[in-house]
Amino acid sequence: MHDDNKKLVLHIAPTPFFADRGCHIRIEGIARSLTQLGYENLVCTYHHGREIKGIHTSRISTIKAYTQTEAGPNKYKLWADLKLLLLAVKEIYKQKPNVIHAHLHEGLMIGLIAKILFFWRRIPVIADMQGSLSGELDAHGSFNKRPWLKWPVTLIERTLMRLSKTIICSSSHSLSKFKTEFGLDSNKISLVQDGADLAAPLSPADITSLKNKLNLPENSVIATYSGALLDGKGLNELKELMLLSSNIESVHFLIIGYPTEDLELFITEHQLSHQCTLTGRVPFESLASLLGVADIAIDPKHGDSGEGSGKMLNYLASGLPVLAFDTQNNRDFLPQGSDLANSSKEMAALLASWVEDPSKLEHIRRANLQHFTKHHSWQQTVDQLDKVYSSLQLKG
Repeated sequence: MHDDNKKLVLHIAPTPFFADRGCHIRIEGIARSLTQLGYENLVCTYHHGREIKGIHTSRISTIKAYTQTEAGPNKYKLWADLKLLLLAVKEIYKQKPNVIHAHLHEGLMIGLIAKILFFWRRIPVIADMQGSLSGELDAHGSFNKRPWLKWPVTLIERTLMRLSKTIICSSSHSLSKFKTEFGLDSNKISLVQDGADLAAPLSPADITSLKNKLNLPENSVIATYSGALLDGKGLNELKELMLLSSNIESVHFLIIGYPTEDLELFITEHQLSHQCTLTGRVPFESLASLLGVADIAIDPKHGDSGEGSGKMLNYLASGLPVLAFDTQNNRDFLPQGSDLANSSKEMAALLASWVEDPSKLEHIRRANLQHFTKHHSWQQTVDQLDKVYSSLQLKG
């Protein structure tokens, strides 16, 4: 039972929270930010995923065949969402939350159904959108064989958002995209950006120790990618960059993420094993240390669904120069005037030029760190959330 002196936020997270993914990092960050503002949080989520200290979770009953934690479709997801709806109804009945904070489009649909079932309580539903559903599905190639599906998906997306009390989104680009493509009232949608914690720099001794542990070459320039190894996240572009840069002997790629099977086959096929290290899945808590041994970061996602970029924030928090494509989202995250690429070939050329000019790398590092401190700390998120929740005028 929650503290009656605090307002309770019931989060609906249709995902195996927590599984060291960008989506989950945002959910955790939002919950912690609300805790800082004096709210109590309960996250209703799937049966699998690990517990995070300080975040209270309520989970659906186990679906034995559903063990996937990485992003992507799964035939058991609909069954999991039906169970999540039942769980949300049970917790709303027991806990009497003041507000439903619905993460992602599936969470919003579940939240709206639950609101209707408890219509007399008039529980406001906040839609927390991390990007456009139709845009993200398009980036994953879901409409390639069935292009006729895009229109109804867009219609459903627009309807869900219009039924919510208020909408928050994770990037200024998604804010603009939702307003333009879905005709949403400016008073109904607000930016509550992703944040990150400033990374503590590693000592030279720690860097050497960690490099030895990972079997990284001591004198190479370490170019790192962290995140899901999926096509929709830029896996094909990452492969192209690695192949195009294979002639730069001083560069070594440190790939942090999962699933690794596809990339492992690619590395073996193209004889890149000497130039690449794959860590597989690592706890998010270890990410800052791994980024601490890197010299350059890579964000190879080319799509522009409006989704925020947790990896970009963590790169900036570590003061890393970032190789990225020229998209509105990346222009929003990086300092004005940052070097951006329009193709994998341009990205490889940019990497080569940076490797040859250490002073350029140091200049970019300082600029990125300064930009992060000013614009992307979690305190920005807390302040933005405070405005949104204060406007709801929640009753105690």
